[in-house]
Amino acid sequence: MAKQTAKAPTKKATPKAPAATAPAPAAATPAPAPAPRPKPANIGEFLTKLARATDPAKLDKATAMLRAERFKLFAKVADDHLVGIVKSQSSPDLVYSCRLASDGSYACCTQNLNICGGLRGSPCKHLLVLVVGLAKAGELDPATAHDWTQASRKKKAELDKDAMAATFLQYKGAEAGEVDWRPTETIPEDFYAM
Repeated sequence: MAKQTAKAPTKKATPKAPAATAPAPAAATPAPAPAPRPKPANIGEFLTKLARATDPAKLDKATAMLRAERFKLFAKVADDHLVGIVKSQSSPDLVYSCRLASDGSYACCTQNLNICGGLRGSPCKHLLVLVVGLAKAGELDPATAHDWTQASRKKKAELDKDAMAATFLQYKGAEAGEVDWRPTETIPEDFYAM
């Protein structure tokens, strides 16, 4: 007996509808270019100029701190102010929140929101460590740093506890790996020639 095989039914070609034309993609708006980073400061010239804008003894203490050890400066520089965290050299558990604004307002306090004893009429050594370290690294324009420090002359520190606490919270989050806030690192060798 001959086996019969079933034939697969043939498909009839169906006319294709004309392809719908997709609207042309909108022209992509180019992302704005990031602001250019300031050039790293010629640290000698910068410090000479900065010494005329602030207490030279405090600036000497700040540069001595930078020559003595490495710092991880957690900082944010905005158009009108900078904030940051500087660790104490004398106590490993003590950190300072520092702020300097374009109008010359400034502050520094411990994590318990106790005002820094070194302020006394001008930015303290912690704030100056932040300013000098960021300028040397090219994170803060030296002319801007000088202008803001110059504007702070004859002003008293203004402690905004909410702003300082927010900086500490962000720092704690960065330490725990929950917040992406990378520090600017200083190394003593960069400051030996001063």
